[in-house]
Amino acid sequence: MLLGMAWILLASVFLGTFALPAKYVKNYAWENTWGAFFFFAMLIVPVGFAALALKGLGATYAQVSGGTLLGVIALGFLWGCGFCLWGHGLARLGLSLGYALTMGTMALCGSILPFFLGQADRVATRGGLVVILGILICIAGVALNGVAGMKRERSLTSPPAAGASPAPKKNTLTGVIICVLAGLFSSGCNIAYHIGGNLGHIDRIAIDQFHNPPWLAGIAVWTLIFGGGLVSSFGFAILRLAQNRTWKNFALPGTGLNLFLTLLMALGHFACLFFYGLGGWMLGALGTSVGFAIFQSGSVLIGNALGFMTGEWKGASAESRRWLAGGLTVLIAGIVLVSVGNTLQ
Repeated sequence: MLLGMAWILLASVFLGTFALPAKYVKNYAWENTWGAFFFFAMLIVPVGFAALALKGLGATYAQVSGGTLLGVIALGFLWGCGFCLWGHGLARLGLSLGYALTMGTMALCGSILPFFLGQADRVATRGGLVVILGILICIAGVALNGVAGMKRERSLTSPPAAGASPAPKKNTLTGVIICVLAGLFSSGCNIAYHIGGNLGHIDRIAIDQFHNPPWLAGIAVWTLIFGGGLVSSFGFAILRLAQNRTWKNFALPGTGLNLFLTLLMALGHFACLFFYGLGGWMLGALGTSVGFAIFQSGSVLIGNALGFMTGEWKGASAESRRWLAGGLTVLIAGIVLVSVGNTLQ
């Protein structure tokens, strides 16, 4: 169990850092940066890895009902929609606030629903109540981080000088709505993993019938999720490239470095899901509820740390920093409670 927790915390580090290279991409529109990322992250990296590492991948899917396969792919499609929204939310709000709002919504939808789907009989037990309380505290901590981000935005908006016209107002509310919707749709990836693994037993088939190692078998589920996500996310990026005529940006100087940075993003993104799947497998049936709460909360901690390191909180008010400190403290308390509840289970 402790080793599973450690893998999930490592996964949260990758989740909190994989988007950082996007800050250093030059001369690209949103659809160039995130379109290249979607191509690498949803197709090249995961499908290539699965084809090389897993035995009997196609035959594994042949053993699963069509309804389960379609459900996993459809939820992956929603996840891809959420990813597109999240990319816009990060561009509007920055790493700190974007991570807090999106991951908080994901923790609410992606942790509690799988818990009730697979462990409803344990809800009234002492361990079950502690798990639910820990998840709710994690969500409260994420909400406090969101408040801190809003206060930061207000403190960084200076009044115009006398006689000067006011600066155009940044529509923070629109960014908040985008990030909340991104979290709602993105929670589909965890629900899809729960359905494909715990209910459809895709990973168990890959282990029992095709002798894949247990720590690797979860990739069979993720490959389906990536397939659904590819249709929505990469498809949307292609539409934006055609609509805005930004294909030509791929011919600008520095595109080699830009593509390398988006490949780094894809590798970090794959690593976060791989280690999350490994840790979730070690936690057993509670991996998609308990593990997911730890996964999301840890990524918010990392995202806020990166926000500080990249200057997002430079010049922010002391009040906003106190709200941030309080939110991070509550998050840590929630992670501890979730771990205790898992031990009681």
